[in-house]
Amino acid sequence: MVRLFRLGNGLTVITHYMPVNVIAIYALYNVGAKNEYPGIFGGSHLVEHMLFRRIEGLKGSVDELVEGVGGYFNGFTNYDYTAYVEVLPIEHAELGFEIESKRMTNAVFDPEEFELERRIVLSEFDMNENDPDFRLMYRASMIAWDTHPYRYAVIGLRSDLNKVSRDELYRYYRRYYNPGNVVLVIVGGLSEDKAADLVNRYFSNIEPGVGSGVISPWDDGFQGKAMIELKALSSETSRSLIAFKVPGAYNTEELGRLILMDFVVSGDRSFAYGLTSREPMAVPRSARLYRLVEEGLGDAIYSYYEVTYMNNLYSIIVYNVKDPDKVITRVEELIMERPSNDELSFARERIMARLSFSMDSPSKLAQVYGLSQLFMNDPGKLTSVIEGATKLGTNDYAEFVNKVLKTSISVIYR
Repeated sequence: MVRLFRLGNGLTVITHYMPVNVIAIYALYNVGAKNEYPGIFGGSHLVEHMLFRRIEGLKGSVDELVEGVGGYFNGFTNYDYTAYVEVLPIEHAELGFEIESKRMTNAVFDPEEFELERRIVLSEFDMNENDPDFRLMYRASMIAWDTHPYRYAVIGLRSDLNKVSRDELYRYYRRYYNPGNVVLVIVGGLSEDKAADLVNRYFSNIEPGVGSGVISPWDDGFQGKAMIELKALSSETSRSLIAFKVPGAYNTEELGRLILMDFVVSGDRSFAYGLTSREPMAVPRSARLYRLVEEGLGDAIYSYYEVTYMNNLYSIIVYNVKDPDKVITRVEELIMERPSNDELSFARERIMARLSFSMDSPSKLAQVYGLSQLFMNDPGKLTSVIEGATKLGTNDYAEFVNKVLKTSISVIYR
């Protein structure tokens, strides 16, 4: 049973008991790339790095404390949110509450540590720039939006990362890291009453704060079709990216249709990924898009999509392409094709299998609850949207893809 309650300072708390000997604690802050502005693009991610550095009141670093009791931890930044997670043995559950309460208020932002993390983030930026797939997806997003916050990658801009000051990002931290701007999710072998007691003990005395990362969904920029070509290095494989603008989680009806389309054309997708990062997915042989390989139009095909709050891009990358124009045309034909009854049945089975897989561990289930609350103000809504996708039919699919295919961006890399 899922329990939701709020403290007087605005903290939203979700608890769910599972008969396991571990506890997963997720803190999802409503702040990400969508809240950044010129001069600090990439700042949300850099703040995340700093919150694994020195935190006043903790008797050691987060990694030392968590790994010292046999637990796991992670943090990641998205367009819409920044998340922190600990998975701990049940007898050390209290440690997670202590870490997250102090992380919210007591990060030190030591100047020397700040400069070290700046260099680490810049090295991540370099790794991204050396990845052709990242460059293609980044170029597509630059075409898709003019001023929208999804225009830039979450990693930000090199110029801003080089120049942003410790003090500016500390103010950013103090603005958005407060009880009213976070969803705290506790899933695992801790009773709901015990979890509530620990939440009250560690969080109830924190001042409410005033900064909110909530924004109204909006879109701008490119409509129609565009194609550009980039020059590949001699050592790199040619490839083509075809991206379509698709609806965000704020539009739950269209999100359900998107999920159905995704499982018809790409065949699979994780809804939650626990402690690991999400990467472009290799399209399986059973999926419709794999016909591109069978027809000799490319050697491999990947697709990339994850749920975001506002409209985002659904990206397909085909490798070792000989005829980009034919690939682009064929991708659109395959998406446009009305699904057969067998395709619909298989897609529905895969959706339910992936939903079950996304709920089989405390860390994954906590993420599903947290994202659902953050995006839809209901911890169970995302699950019902996913389940609802299995009740859609051929006409729902056809109506949806007719709209999606009106805006496409192709990036040829050869």
